[in-house]
Amino acid sequence: MITDTNTEQTDKIKSLLDTYPYLIRNEGNGSLVTAAKNIRIELARAFPGVKFRVRSRRYWMGNYINVGWTDGPTKKQVEEIIDKYEAGSFDGMTDLYTYESTAWTDAFGEAKYISANRSYTNAAVATVIERLKLEYGNTQAPTVEDYNQGLAWNTTPMNKHNGRVEQHWSWQSIINRTLDEYLVI
Repeated sequence: MITDTNTEQTDKIKSLLDTYPYLIRNEGNGSLVTAAKNIRIELARAFPGVKFRVRSRRYWMGNYINVGWTDGPTKKQVEEIIDKYEAGSFDGMTDLYTYESTAWTDAFGEAKYISANRSYTNAAVATVIERLKLEYGNTQAPTVEDYNQGLAWNTTPMNKHNGRVEQHWSWQSIINRTLDEYLVI
């Protein structure tokens, strides 16, 4: 059986446009700008009250969208929304970018690369440090300033292995992972 994939794609696009009437339709030539606008719309709906910085940029051979915010939702939660706007994927083994047209990107825009960058207030870092001090029963945790300056790599709340701190168990990495995993409000 032969199917008309163009008709299937058109039907999928129409269905998406009907399902998401609040998003801006991609008219083709402004795909990057349209994607950035739609990302702003979706993030505002998903995380009201969180201020996101959505920046798009064109460069020779491509474009990208960078999404930044402080505290609020986790990086994973934001990526669930923004990743569907990516135009394809890069394979570092072959040094090749492969474009993958989808009904979503045809309907609502795309960018070659999309990144999410979450930052944290000192209050969020302090809360996590206090939580970890209780969890590890260790009052010798680094200060917020130590963490911000990257000075917590050589100490650990755990036993040292062969007299040295394993990087993946340092205070710095444990604080990083804890911050990444928790919604901060």
